Amino acid sequence: MKMIPTLTLAAVLVFAMSVLSGCGQDKEHAPNGGSMDDTYVSFIDVGKGDCILLQSGDSAGLIDTGYDKTSSDVLSYLEQRGVSHLDWVILTHYDRDHVEGLHAIGKKIGIGTVFLPGYEGSDKNYTTVLSAVEGLGVPAQRVTEKQHLKLGINNLDILPSSVKYDPGSKEDEGNDNDLSLVVMLTGNGGSYLFTGDLEEDGIAAYLKGEHGHFDVLKMPHHGKKSSGIDTLLEETKPNVAIITDSDKDPADKKVLKMLDAIGADVYRTGTSGTIMVSNNSSGHYSVSQ
Repeated sequence: MKMIPTLTLAAVLVFAMSVLSGCGQDKEHAPNGGSMDDTYVSFIDVGKGDCILLQSGDSAGLIDTGYDKTSSDVLSYLEQRGVSHLDWVILTHYDRDHVEGLHAIGKKIGIGTVFLPGYEGSDKNYTTVLSAVEGLGVPAQRVTEKQHLKLGINNLDILPSSVKYDPGSKEDEGNDNDLSLVVMLTGNGGSYLFTGDLEEDGIAAYLKGEHGHFDVLKMPHHGKKSSGIDTLLEETKPNVAIITDSDKDPADKKVLKMLDAIGADVYRTGTSGTIMVSNNSSGHYSVSQ
């Protein structure tokens, strides 16, 4: 693992086997330490889709929920991680691989608030989400301006998109990928950027308003190549890049070459399964799979 210069890391933190239950061995060593004050970000393997668990202290939340068919796997992982309540669930946009698992997960795990994109969708996935929220009786909040939350001692910001929704664009598939909510997790010795399924317009809109380095970058749209990826990498300069792809639908080779060129450590759910990135307040971090 490389050292993160902006955090002046001294070494790689080791983590307890009990903390990493179900996640396998650390890339460089067997875990045997850890703390409730540490930050844990798990990119749960749901195939080509997103379901990301964030934990710190007694706080836990999900960014996206994967598919309905993968909800049992997600619930099993949450149980392994000791999660019985989610402070919040953030749905970055309304594609089925990001929202379909909401209802099944919410029936088993209590949810404080569901954060939704600020636009009204136009397809079945959108109505399915609204039905799930109503059926679960969970408060929902549309993100039309920047939202500031806490995850333990970390700061978590949800950024709305400035792109206008056009359901008839991109050969009638709509441009909802570009309207993905962007999530930033900072503090406690680390920084993470979660980019949903941003494509060219969404990346440009993000970079127009935000700048700076992130230690860990969740690559947009499962590693798909789109214009603006090179600019995003140049701006964020991630030390670790996570791609939520699958073996049947892997990341674009051009994107992998870009990441190699900047020297980022690359992890893919399509080849590694569930991936956990952990850090503590001293700036130590570890990637386990």
